[in-house]
Amino acid sequence: MGRLAIRRVAYNGQKYYFESPYLNDGIIVLEGENGQGKSTFMNLIYYGLGGKVSGFNKRDKEAENKHNEIYYDVDNYVELEVTINDKNYELTRSIGDSSIYIVDSEKKVIETCVYRNKSNGDTTVFSDWILEVLGVDVFDIVQGTKKFKLNMTDLMRLIYHDQATEVDKIYKIPDNENFLSDSLEIRKAIFEVLLGEIYNDYYSVLGKYKIKLKEYEKKEAVMDSYNEFLAEILNEELGNVAHIKTIINENEEMLTKVTIERDIARSEESNASEILKEIDFERRKLNQLQGNMEELIHARSSVEQSTEKILYLIDGSEKELYEIEKIRFVNKKLKLFTPNTCPYCLREVIRDKDKCICGCEIDEEQYEKFFYTDQEYLEILKVKKKAIQSLSGLLNKKNKRLQMILNELEEYNHKINGVRSFIQDLAKDITSDYNSAYVKKIDDRICEINSNIIEYRKAEELAQKRENIAVEVTKLRNQIDGLKIKVDSYLSSAREDMLVKKKIFSEIYLDLMENADKNCYAAYVGDDYMPHINMNSYRERSASVPKRLMFFLTMLIMSLKNNVNYPRFLMIDTPNKEGIDKINLIKNLEQLSKAYELRSDPSTLFQIILTTGTGTYPESFKKYVFLTLEDDNLLLKIKTK
Repeated sequence: MGRLAIRRVAYNGQKYYFESPYLNDGIIVLEGENGQGKSTFMNLIYYGLGGKVSGFNKRDKEAENKHNEIYYDVDNYVELEVTINDKNYELTRSIGDSSIYIVDSEKKVIETCVYRNKSNGDTTVFSDWILEVLGVDVFDIVQGTKKFKLNMTDLMRLIYHDQATEVDKIYKIPDNENFLSDSLEIRKAIFEVLLGEIYNDYYSVLGKYKIKLKEYEKKEAVMDSYNEFLAEILNEELGNVAHIKTIINENEEMLTKVTIERDIARSEESNASEILKEIDFERRKLNQLQGNMEELIHARSSVEQSTEKILYLIDGSEKELYEIEKIRFVNKKLKLFTPNTCPYCLREVIRDKDKCICGCEIDEEQYEKFFYTDQEYLEILKVKKKAIQSLSGLLNKKNKRLQMILNELEEYNHKINGVRSFIQDLAKDITSDYNSAYVKKIDDRICEINSNIIEYRKAEELAQKRENIAVEVTKLRNQIDGLKIKVDSYLSSAREDMLVKKKIFSEIYLDLMENADKNCYAAYVGDDYMPHINMNSYRERSASVPKRLMFFLTMLIMSLKNNVNYPRFLMIDTPNKEGIDKINLIKNLEQLSKAYELRSDPSTLFQIILTTGTGTYPESFKKYVFLTLEDDNLLLKIKTK
């Protein structure tokens, strides 16, 4: 990542204005009493960088904690002069507007939009612009059905140490707080992108993989739905396109031959002896069809009888199941039936083992089999239900078989009627000079072939669509397989890199915590990238101040020692919270000077903007103070007419 530094902060409206002096590199301090405008200064910077400040939102009439001087001002805007990678830019954002206008070093004006969902194709998203200038790839984060891009304001959660966030939460509260934006996965992604050299590539490829995987799953679902659709409209399995084209060609060749045969038949005179032979052939054909139809009628009768028997068995089993359920219920509620109950008076009887109530010798197991526990009743019910399910499955098979027989009977009936009609037409041609019956049959055959060709062309279209979907599914599967390999490769390298980074981070963090908190003896960052102090033992609330502050400082120091994405820029807004005393707070703030000491190269530049109470900082920081707000010297000044 490149380097970011704020050089000048300005606010202008019809009623109020403010303009800061030039802001240097290193540690710079704005001191002032409560209510003088320290947090306002930080909010102006954050707002100018595309962040959301609820007190500035003029469109929210019900907004709490309105910043009255800004909320009710007119024609007001924030202007920042920033340095990114040694290039100067001017950023201007009107209060209540989602546009940020950028003037680069060549005086070129770029219009950007803060909110991605309000940006059209012609307007650049501000976050995309600044991340690109800083050298961070803009990639998609996919969680479940949600897809969004990691924005600059997400990364600012570990760059802007604000005052509103509870100190034990570490990360700044997201601008749009919900279970997704503040999920563990998102927080880990922010940490990994800021400090991991390879994680940026990993998340970029991971986002592409998840998007492509969703495309694949969606297309695969389309394929499954299409196959179900084909199964419903077709009586048999649909062949592939090549096979269907072969059948179409065969039918077209057959159509040509039959058409020629019809032309020949039209030109020939009828022959009585040939017609009689044809009639005899058709009668034999008729007999064969009728014989087949009788076999089908017999099969239909057999299946119908079987179906009736199955229905009878299902009905009996369901009644038996109902009776058993009633018996179980009564026995469970009233405890009527036990091996030691008199069947006449229903009183409890003291019975000797292997003796009946009447005193006769019995087999205990044989005796008890007429009495069941609740668990045994459940097992009996389970067996009965399974039997009913088996019978229902068999019934479905019989119904399908019956439907097939009925369809075949209808087809045979149609063929028989056709043969009978043809025999009648042939009989008429015996006394005629024209083969009308034969020509009519050929015409019917031509119609049938044409109809088949039309059906096969429809089938070809359906098969082509199926194959197109299959090609897309295969293509997407190959793409996700390739991306998965890349994801695994990047993840393996990124984990190795992050393992080293976590070790270095924990060492720096421990050193800072031991200097900032006299009671700290153990500090490290866990797998969730959250700080763990003194093996997670109970600490007083004020101990959370150094815990959070040193975490942010460690992030900055990591960027001064390694080539990572953290922008060597840190904002710290009045860390005087949770009842921490002034002495300990100053001791905490002293650790900020470690940024000078621990950087790998003395020429490496950084910027820490600190706002704090008047005099609430180490004596050595006096030279870093660029502005003091006290008495009537407020941050926002009233314009004089």
